[in-house]
Amino acid sequence: MPKVASILVVRLSAIGDLILVAPITAQLASEGHRVTLLCKDAYRSVATCLPGVHEVLSWEKDRAGIKAGAPAFDRVIDLQGTSKSKRWCGQLNRSVSTYKKPYLRRALLLLTKQKSLALSPVVHRYAAAAAPFFNGGFRPDSVDYRLRMPEVHLELPQQPYIALVLGGSYAGKRLDFQAWRQIMDGLSVFQMPLALIGGPEEAGMGESLEQPLGSGAKNYCGTTTVIEGFKVIEHAALVISGDTGFMHAAANFNRPLISLWGATHPALGFAPWPVYDRQRAVITTSALSPASKHGKVPWWMPNPMRKLPLEEVISAVASILQDKTTP
Repeated sequence: MPKVASILVVRLSAIGDLILVAPITAQLASEGHRVTLLCKDAYRSVATCLPGVHEVLSWEKDRAGIKAGAPAFDRVIDLQGTSKSKRWCGQLNRSVSTYKKPYLRRALLLLTKQKSLALSPVVHRYAAAAAPFFNGGFRPDSVDYRLRMPEVHLELPQQPYIALVLGGSYAGKRLDFQAWRQIMDGLSVFQMPLALIGGPEEAGMGESLEQPLGSGAKNYCGTTTVIEGFKVIEHAALVISGDTGFMHAAANFNRPLISLWGATHPALGFAPWPVYDRQRAVITTSALSPASKHGKVPWWMPNPMRKLPLEEVISAVASILQDKTTP
């Protein structure tokens, strides 16, 4: 296929979704394409870390100028795949390749909980949309898709350390204080420092978990940017996280990873990517999982995260570390 001078990639949200675009932009750039990424303004700092991206534009600030014809793009890849993005991309008078969302299959999976209906990894569905621009198919092993981290000045815990991601966009992705306290108590046998990661909403919990004498924890919740949080993840010997953007960052950096699943489930297609050794998933024992694609828990439903087998988390840590105390 002839080289395309300029491609606009549309992926509006959110942190984890953008990180999963990394292998797509990396291969597009490796094949000679000039990649511009359009995302929501709140996620521009993450988008600038994607390999192969020449320029990042803001949905809120720049889309009017794009629609007016400046700058011009030869092709458009819509990886958002919503009615809003389809409608907007259709107005650009350019050839558009669109990410197809499996609405029916996903609805059946959420309704029946039958894991035989598992969706393919979203990275491969992104790649299907970008396939017309790949010479010889999707080849993630042929490119470096790791995030391009800017220089960050942040004091990290003494190496090696374990990073605990306390946050999550919805309750169905988050553990409560008592669950994290139990996990931290179990981790004490490994005698490794702990780094607590989260946003302003987790600042109080992080402070409370950090305070007990001998906790070995350093609290970054509410005091660091997303990119600084990535830095903590990048250098961790092990990451424990729910279904969050930081979970996807850990997978992108190929860090040893334990992912925790409650209202969401790996069968929805957003499991850590790529799959590699020293990676484990701990899944709720609740029969109500998966409950939703984003982690929302209906008012009438008990939070599946409350049935996460915490003892399996500690067992998974022991299995991954195997007496290895270096990242």
